Amino acid sequence: MEILDYFKSIGRRFWVLVLVPAIAGLVPLAWFLLKPAQYAARATVIPTALVGGIRSNQYRGSDADKYFAANIAGAARTNRLIDQVASETRVPPSRVRGGLKVAQVNTSAFVDITYLTGKKKEAVPVVSAAAADTLHFLFQSQYDVAKASVDAAQKQADQADDGLNAISKQVGGQSPEVAYGALSKGLPALQATAARSKNTAAGARVQQQVAAAQAQLAKLGDLQGQYLALVDVRRRAVNLRRDAEQRERDAAAQLGAADPAHSLAIGKAHRSFPFSDALQTSGGAAAGGLFVAVGYLFLREVWDGLKRRTRRPPEVVPATG
Repeated sequence: MEILDYFKSIGRRFWVLVLVPAIAGLVPLAWFLLKPAQYAARATVIPTALVGGIRSNQYRGSDADKYFAANIAGAARTNRLIDQVASETRVPPSRVRGGLKVAQVNTSAFVDITYLTGKKKEAVPVVSAAAADTLHFLFQSQYDVAKASVDAAQKQADQADDGLNAISKQVGGQSPEVAYGALSKGLPALQATAARSKNTAAGARVQQQVAAAQAQLAKLGDLQGQYLALVDVRRRAVNLRRDAEQRERDAAAQLGAADPAHSLAIGKAHRSFPFSDALQTSGGAAAGGLFVAVGYLFLREVWDGLKRRTRRPPEVVPATG
C-alpha cells in the first residue's frame, strides 16, 4: 500500500517513470531498425578428418578441439590471410577484417566463420575464400615442414654417398677394408724376403716396398675410419628420410582432408539483424532512463518540500497582559 500511496502522491509525475525509460529504450532500438541493412554468410568447418585423426596429427588429446578452433581464429585474422582474401575477392582489406568473425561452436571442434557486410553479393565469396585459405594455410604449412625434412635427410644421404664414392675411387673402386685386407696378406712375404737379403741391393728395394706397403696400410686404416663414419651417417640419414616420408604422407592426407569440398559447409547470404545487441542496448538504455526518472522525482520531492517550508505563515504569539 505504501508504494501505491506514493504513486498517488506524485500524481501526474507518475508518467515520468513510464515515459523516460520507454523513450530511452526505444531510441537505440529505432537506430538498429533504421540503419542500413547488413548481410551475413557463414562457413562451418567440419573437422571430422582434421582433428583427432591420424597419429601424426597435432590436434589430438583433451584440448584438441579448443586448440584447433584457436588456430583457425588466429590464422584467419592474420594480415597475410586478410590480404590474400582481399586480393581474391577484390574487397578492401579493412572491410574484410571488420566483417570477419570466427567462433568455436560450443565446446566442439566445429568452427563458424562469419562475414558481415552491407553488400549482399560479397558475403558468400569472402567467407568462402577466408575459410578455404585458412584451412589451406594451416595444413599446407605442415606438409611443407614434412617435405623439408625429407629433402634435408635426402641431402644428408647424398653427401654421405658422395663421400663414400670419393674414398672408393682412392682405393681402386673398392672399400678401404677390402683393399687393406688384400695388401696386408702380401706384407709378411715381403718382410721375410727383406730379412733374408739385408745387405744386398735387392734387399734394399724389397725393404722400400715393405715401407711403402706399411704406409699404404696406415693410409687405408685412416680411410677405413672415414668410410665407416660416412656409412653411419648415411644409415641415420636413410632412417630419418623414411620417418620424414611417413610424416609427409600423413601431412598430404591431412591437406587433402582440408579440401573445401570435404571440410566446409557454406550457407547462403541472408539479412542479419543483431537481436541480442539491440535488446541489450535497449534494455540498458531503459534501465538508465528509469534511474534518471527516479532521481528526477526524488529531487523534485525534495525541492517541493523546501518550497512548502519557506511558504509556511509565521506563528502568532499570543499577547500577554
